[in-house]
Amino acid sequence: MLTTPLTKSLLRTTDNYIKALEKGGMKTVSDMLMFFPREYEDRTEVLDSFSLINLKEKNTILVTLVSLETTRTSGNKLLSKAVVEDKNGFLAEAVWFNRKYLASQLGVFKGKKILLSGKVKYNYGKVSFVSPETETDLSKIAGGIVPIYSDAQYIPGRWIESKMGNLESYISDIKENLPTEIIKKYNFVSRKEAIYKIHFPKNSHDIEIAKHRLAYEELYKINYTAISSKYKKFEASEGKSLPIPMDAEYIKEIMTHIPFELTGGQKIALFQLLKDMEKAHSMQRLLEGDVGTGKTIVALIALIHAIKQSEKLKNKIQVAFMAPTEILARQHFSSMENMLIEFGLTSHLLVGSTTASKKKSIKDELKKGNVDVIIGTHALVQEDVLFSNLGFVIIDEQHKFGVHQRGVLESGLGNGSGLIPHNLNMTATPIPRTLALTLYGDQDLSIISEYPKGRKLIHTKVAKNDAERRQIELFVRSELEKGRQVFWVSPLVEESEKMDLANAVSTYESLVDIMSPFRVGLIHGKMKAKEKEAIMKEFVENKIQVLSSTTVIEVGVDVPNATIMCIEGAERFGLSSLHQIRGRVGRGKHQSYCYLFPTTGNNTDRLKAMEQTNNGFELSEIDLEIRGPGEVYGVRQSGLPDLKIADITDLQLVSQIREDIEEMFEKT
Repeated sequence: MLTTPLTKSLLRTTDNYIKALEKGGMKTVSDMLMFFPREYEDRTEVLDSFSLINLKEKNTILVTLVSLETTRTSGNKLLSKAVVEDKNGFLAEAVWFNRKYLASQLGVFKGKKILLSGKVKYNYGKVSFVSPETETDLSKIAGGIVPIYSDAQYIPGRWIESKMGNLESYISDIKENLPTEIIKKYNFVSRKEAIYKIHFPKNSHDIEIAKHRLAYEELYKINYTAISSKYKKFEASEGKSLPIPMDAEYIKEIMTHIPFELTGGQKIALFQLLKDMEKAHSMQRLLEGDVGTGKTIVALIALIHAIKQSEKLKNKIQVAFMAPTEILARQHFSSMENMLIEFGLTSHLLVGSTTASKKKSIKDELKKGNVDVIIGTHALVQEDVLFSNLGFVIIDEQHKFGVHQRGVLESGLGNGSGLIPHNLNMTATPIPRTLALTLYGDQDLSIISEYPKGRKLIHTKVAKNDAERRQIELFVRSELEKGRQVFWVSPLVEESEKMDLANAVSTYESLVDIMSPFRVGLIHGKMKAKEKEAIMKEFVENKIQVLSSTTVIEVGVDVPNATIMCIEGAERFGLSSLHQIRGRVGRGKHQSYCYLFPTTGNNTDRLKAMEQTNNGFELSEIDLEIRGPGEVYGVRQSGLPDLKIADITDLQLVSQIREDIEEMFEKT
């Protein structure tokens, strides 16, 4: 059975190895079989002369071990150096770092033949191997394809490879986990055959078909879970959500109230929303768009259309629009109120600071159905907030709300009519499409990547030295003298609140001196939310001209008069985070600027990407390529799986898998 524990007798080893395996997460036969090779070496061709080496590829060569010594580097790393000789008597060097057991494993083979496998360097007539794989069992000279495993805890990958054969008989117990129609469609090998071939390949074709099957399987599992969740919501809301027919002529009427033409991306997203809302189950859609691409106007058109069309059906719905902060909620309210009035719709703002009497009045009117659109913060999900006929919920920056908070509105709790509302979530965080499909796979996805015509790009510059910094500081003062405002962000020191506070205070004090007589405000991690909001409100009202902060400024906060963003320790931020912060400026009619101040000499090459593009999706792709999904989005925090074979950025495969799963659900 696959649940059989790994024991000394099974693996023919000692207690120490069994304990080390447990620490590495391998307790059962299944655990060890799911520990896949990291790469393979083709030993079908073994060289015996350095003159035959191909510098572009890995080489396997038969050599004589002349000498081996182990020392410590100045950084206290273990350094092992070997001198080896080919059949013609030419010498080469091989080096390894931190290979604790290498000396004891290889030392006894001095003067004897061994195999080295790896890439070879050739400098000034000298041949050298860096961290090559070694093999002392010469029966493997014609070993074909050899799996190479990563070390686990203190256990060398070589040891794992040597013990995998002990588990070969258990592979027959592996059960299938893909639907029969999928296996037939792609002519996949069975799961047990794929696992066998991944560990014991006869040739490169075996590896290819095993990886193809296992990559599909990994991505299928996570996408099936997400899509299944979406269809459960569809099923639960079937016949309980109001189908709202799309009226193209009325959409044209709404457009006449907008002083600009929608971009192609906005039009496509709007069409997708309206088509979703025609169905008898609730819409579950995520609208993703970079800062300034116009998500809010798309949502506004959709909500006006929904209310007016439902009114024609004699079943007028209400709309709830929830934002993560009071400032953002107020901003949305002020930007929407006039247009809602033009269409004869009543709207109210409900936030934490709303007076008790005003709250009571709004809640009473909401319950009676006299409020068409309610805009607010988490105040909207209090138990005493009751709706007459809630039919459409819009949540801005949905990832900033807990599952329960979103669920209260999305499920229609507190809705007197019993309707389950259509749900639209929005985010201004540009995420590569493949990751968005995986992270938010329980929703359909609309992406607006196109910017409105005539939008001024933010000029970005990386300060390379103190002289450039001083020039930038002078320019900042000149902008302040024109009446503009400035954001000045320092990196959050997550390890220590004290360091975070010291960092904030130090930057703030420096700015007070440099930017005098202009007023400088401070926001830091130890402040309460209300204190932060109060400072932010003063900045919005231009009572503060320079805002120093160690917290990421709220996404979506609109300060059109702020034209400069300065970012200290810029190398500590990912490109996506830098772009999000940069997006706090460039919201008004004036030209905006972003200045990056890296710690001297640190990662300025990576930061150049910020100078080259204002496109958040391009930067998120670069960030993903440089740092990988785990570091960019946080594997545990985001729910991203730790994949063994599949590449989560493989858009073609992810899209195909989602299409396959959607097709199966549509059939049932």
